[in-house]
Amino acid sequence: MTWEEWGDRLNIYFQHIEFLFSPNLIIIGGGVSKKHQKFLKYINLRADIVPAQLRNEAGIVGAAMAAIPR
Repeated sequence: MTWEEWGDRLNIYFQHIEFLFSPNLIIIGGGVSKKHQKFLKYINLRADIVPAQLRNEAGIVGAAMAAIPR
């Protein structure tokens, strides 16, 4: 699958998410966030969409933060 095809498929998914929840911001994490410059140009949303600052580590850091007792 080309990056354009990936972006087009992802765009359909995010448009559905946008319809359901009306987010102002969508943050993409995981391994694919390292290559965001290759497919984000094919995403057309009202919401801003950005890669997670921690890229592939975002999920594990978030889980660790959630596990900290308050």
